[in-house]
Amino acid sequence: MTIPAYPRIRFTLLVLARHARRRWWLYGLASAMFGWAFCHYRLALNMSNSLPESMYLVVLGTQPTRVGQYVAFEWQRDQFYRRDWLFVKRVAGLPGQCVTVTQRSVYIDGKLAGYAKPVSRRGVPLAPIAPGVIPAGYVYAAASHPDSLDSRYRVTGLIATSRIVGTAYAIF
Repeated sequence: MTIPAYPRIRFTLLVLARHARRRWWLYGLASAMFGWAFCHYRLALNMSNSLPESMYLVVLGTQPTRVGQYVAFEWQRDQFYRRDWLFVKRVAGLPGQCVTVTQRSVYIDGKLAGYAKPVSRRGVPLAPIAPGVIPAGYVYAAASHPDSLDSRYRVTGLIATSRIVGTAYAIF
């Protein structure tokens, strides 16, 4: 049994084939640029209210150098979220700064970093981070939203630089 050739479909395929043959270099260049960008950048979506922006451009392989920068890191715990989720937070503390906790209020070098709630919205108990000096190879990542799951809680803790995917820049 043969499949009847429909004139419109055949014509459309011939036009597309001619177009691709004439512009092969353009498609090759676009593919190479997309491949390069995929190796150096990533988009991160903020699906919560923890930060005011919704989308971030992550520059892969870069580390934060100052307080206030956004950082993207992989979630490494089995609790609350999947292990491979990407989180974006603001760097609030760098190595050498002192973290103190007073009645669940967390301070970095005497400046309020946030309040550690006793339980999550789902009723899971949350312990505040242990006080101490941020060691080399770690950062304190935070967000201003009171429900943000960030370094003020022991379950998140300080973020190892090995878990940092890159620095993030807000798009919108």
